[in-house]
Amino acid sequence: MINHYLSQVFKYLPAPSMVVLTDVPKFTITDVNDAYLEMVRMGRDELIGKGFYEAFPNNPYNRVPPWNNLLEKLVADGLPNQSPATKYILPPDSEGRQDVKYLLATNTPIRSEAGDLTCILRTVMDVTEVTLARQTHSPFTSEKFLTETLRIARIGSWEADLINEVINWSDVVKEIHEVPADYQPGFLTTMDFYRPGAHREAFMQAVQETIVSGKLFDLELIIITWRGEEKWVRVTGKAEVVEGVCTRIYGVIHDIHEQKMVGQELVQSHRQFESLVQTVDGIVWEADADTFEFNFISDQVRNILGYTPEEWLADPAFWQNHIYTEDREQAVRYCHRETRGLRNHTFDYRMVKADGSLVWIKDVVSVITEDGKAVTLRGLMVDITEAKRLENLEHLEKIVLEMNSMKDTPLASVLDTYVRGVEAMFPHSRCSLLGIKNKKLYSLASPSLPLEYVEAINGREIGENAGSCGTAAFLKQQVIVSDIAADPRWETYRQLALPHNLLACWSHPIILDDDVVATFAVYYDHITVPGEDELKVIERVASILKVIFENRQNSELVQDVNERYEYVNMATNDAIYDWDLARDHIEWGDGFFRLFGNEPEMVRYPLARWAERVHPADRECVEKSLEMQLADPQQRKWSTDYRFMKSDGEYAYVEEIGYIRRNRAGKAVRMIGVMRDVTKTRQEQHELKLLVSVITNTNDAVLIAESDPGDISGLKILYVNAAFTRITGHSPEEVVGKSPALLRGFSPARNDFDRLQDAIFNVEALKGATLRYVRDGEEFFINLSLLPVADAGGVHTHWIAIGHDVTDRLRYISEIEERNHKLQEIAWMQSHVIRAPLARLMGLIDLIRNYQHSDTEKNELLDHVLTSAYALDEIIRDISSKTERI
Repeated sequence: MINHYLSQVFKYLPAPSMVVLTDVPKFTITDVNDAYLEMVRMGRDELIGKGFYEAFPNNPYNRVPPWNNLLEKLVADGLPNQSPATKYILPPDSEGRQDVKYLLATNTPIRSEAGDLTCILRTVMDVTEVTLARQTHSPFTSEKFLTETLRIARIGSWEADLINEVINWSDVVKEIHEVPADYQPGFLTTMDFYRPGAHREAFMQAVQETIVSGKLFDLELIIITWRGEEKWVRVTGKAEVVEGVCTRIYGVIHDIHEQKMVGQELVQSHRQFESLVQTVDGIVWEADADTFEFNFISDQVRNILGYTPEEWLADPAFWQNHIYTEDREQAVRYCHRETRGLRNHTFDYRMVKADGSLVWIKDVVSVITEDGKAVTLRGLMVDITEAKRLENLEHLEKIVLEMNSMKDTPLASVLDTYVRGVEAMFPHSRCSLLGIKNKKLYSLASPSLPLEYVEAINGREIGENAGSCGTAAFLKQQVIVSDIAADPRWETYRQLALPHNLLACWSHPIILDDDVVATFAVYYDHITVPGEDELKVIERVASILKVIFENRQNSELVQDVNERYEYVNMATNDAIYDWDLARDHIEWGDGFFRLFGNEPEMVRYPLARWAERVHPADRECVEKSLEMQLADPQQRKWSTDYRFMKSDGEYAYVEEIGYIRRNRAGKAVRMIGVMRDVTKTRQEQHELKLLVSVITNTNDAVLIAESDPGDISGLKILYVNAAFTRITGHSPEEVVGKSPALLRGFSPARNDFDRLQDAIFNVEALKGATLRYVRDGEEFFINLSLLPVADAGGVHTHWIAIGHDVTDRLRYISEIEERNHKLQEIAWMQSHVIRAPLARLMGLIDLIRNYQHSDTEKNELLDHVLTSAYALDEIIRDISSKTERI
C-alpha cells in the first residue's frame, strides 16, 4: 500500500500515528510508527494484527459516549473526527514509573482513487502541557493557545442572531471566506458564499430545519470565497431556543479544503505520505545529517513561519540563515554535537518569520542511522512562542520587582531594566516609558529611542491628538496607531517620528487613583497592528508598572514627608511644633526662633515654659480652652489667638492651630500644630477698619469698579458707599455687578465724556471733571476724580471714582454772577439818566459863579438848581430801590 521509502518516513515520523482497517467492529491495526510505540510503551508485535479495542481495552475513549464510537462514526459518514483531550495513564516504564498524559486523537479517512474508504489514519497529539496549563487557570497561556490552535486548525465560530438579524463571524471564519477583516456578513450574503446548486440548497435546508425543530446539523460543503476560489468547509450549527422559539443559531466552520484535497490524492503513494504529515500540528521536516540541507518540509511552515515549502527547499542553508542571530550559533552547534553522538535531541530557539517577527520553536529531532552513522534527521518543529514569552515575562517581572523592593535602587534603574527586558521579548521593537506631570510628557525610560526624538517630545502637552502617548494619557485609554504617517492623531508630531523611521506606535496609560502617571509605548520601524498576544503582554506590562509606581510611592512616602517637614521649617516664618504629651516636650521648628527670638538651649521644652510667655491677661482663658479640648475624646482640633512674649520682652499677637492625636482609648498623646505671628495683620485690619469707616461715612460718593481698559462698558461696579446712594439715588443692589455706563441721569448731551474716556483708555488719573446729573427732574453737579489701581505686579486691576457734590457751590456762584450782571445793567442804564440833571446843575453853578446877575436872575437860577437837585435825588432813590430788589 505504501512504498518502502514512504514506509520509512512513516516509521520515523515524530507525530505518533497508526493505520487501522475499516473492518467494523474490530478495526485491525495494520501499521504504527516508532513515535506511537514509544508513547504507549508497547512493542510492534503487541499491536499489529490486533483490533483497536482489543489492543487498548482500558482506553478512556472506549467508555464515554459519543467518543467511544468515533471509528464507527467515520466509517458510517466518511468524515474525519477528533476526540477531546483525555487523561491517559501510560504503562510502567523500565523503572516502574507510570506517567500521565493528556492525548488528543484525530481520525482521518483514507480513500482509494475510486473514492472508497480503504483505511483510517489515527494521529495522536500530546496536549499535556496545554491541558495542565488550562487546569491551573492560566488565561494568558490557555486562552492564547486555544485561539492559536483554532487558527492553525482553521476552525472558526459563527453566530446568527435571528431576533436582531445580525450575523457575526470570528476572524478565522473571515479568513476562511477570504473577506476583509471589517467585513460584516448578512443573511443573504452568507447564503451566496455556498456554491450554487446542491451545496447551497443543502445549507439553506439545514438552517431551516434547525430553526423549526432545533435539530443540530453537520455538513461538508463547498463555498466560493471572496476571491472566487472554491473551498471545502465543514459547517456545524445548533439552535438556541427560548420559550419554544429559536432565537439564535451558532456553530463552527472548519476549513477542511486541504484535508479534502489530500484525501482525494491519498491513493497515490507520494500523496499518501504528504497527507500523513500534514495532519500533524507542527512542521514536519527531513534533512541531511551532514549538511543540514532539507529535502522535505510540511505545509505547516506556512502557518507557523509564513514561508512556502518551495522557498525553504530552494535554499540549502535556509534553516540556519533564518534562526535568530542571537540563537543561531548555539542552536546549530548543539544539533551538530548531538547528531554526531547519534542521540535524539530536543532544543529550543527562535526563528525569524516571513513578516520579520520572531517565533520560539521547540525542535524534536530523531537521528536516523545506517551502519552506525547518522544519515538523516527527521523532526517536528512546534510553535512554543506563548509559553516562552510567558516564561521570560515572569522571569523579568521577578527581577524588576525584587529591584524595586530594595530601597537604594533608583527608580530609573528599575524602569530601564524592565523596558529593556520587554524589548528583548519583541525584537525590532523600541519601547518607551513616559511620565505625566502637569499634563506634559517627560521621558522616564527610552533606552532604544533616538536621543533627538526623546528630547523633542519632552515637555509636550497631552491632548486628544498628541501622538499615541499624549492621546492615551489624555483619554485614559489604550491607543493603537499602526501607521504614524497616516493617522490624524500624529498630525503635529509625525515630523518628529518619521525621520527616525518610527512608523507605528502602540501606547497604554498607567493609571493610579484615576490619574495617568505614565504611558508605556511600543514603537516599530514598519507599519503593523498588534496581535492578541502582544496586546495581552502590553496590558500585563502596564499592570506591573502600576505596581512598581505604587510600591515606590509608598516606600518613598515617609522620606518625602520628612523632607517636606524640613523644607517647610526652612521656608516658612510660622512656628511649627510637635508636642509629646507623654514626655511633656514641645519640639519647635526653626520658624519659632525666627519669630520670637532665640533663647538658651533647653533639652526639654515643657508646656509650662510656653505658658509663661502667654500674656497674663490671656493665659487663664487659653489654658482653660486647651485643657477642655484635650479632655474631650471627640475633639481633634484646637485653635485660639492670644498675645505671646518675644525674647525682647515685646508681645506679639499670634494665632495657633493644633491637631490632636489620640490613642485607642481616646486619650490625647500628641498635638502637632503651628503658631502664626498676626501682629502686622491685626494692625492692618485696624487700619482697614478705619479706612472703611472713612469711606462709609464720608459725604463724597465712592465707587470701586473692576478694570477693563479696552472697553468702557466692560467696567463692572464692585462697591458704592452710602453717599453715592444719597447723591445718585441708586442703591448698591441696583448697580453692583453692572457697568457705570449704564447709570441713569448722566446725559451724554449735557456732559463731556471725552476726558473721562481718555483717562480710562490711557489708564491715567483724572481730577476736576464736573458732570451734570439729573435725578427726579432736578439737576445736580458732581466733581469727579478717577484713580487707577494696580496690583503688586503692576497690572491695572481696578478704578476708584470719588464724586463731590458741588451743586450748592455752583448755584451760589451762578447767583452772584447773575446779580453782578444785573447791577452792571442798572449802572449802565442809570448813568445816562443821572448825567442829564447833573449836567444842568453843573451849568447853573457855572453861570452863578462866573457871571453877574440881578437878584431876580439869581433867584431864578437857584430855582433851576433846586429843581435839578430834586430830579437827581429822585433818580438816586430809584436806583437804590432797584438795587435792593436784586
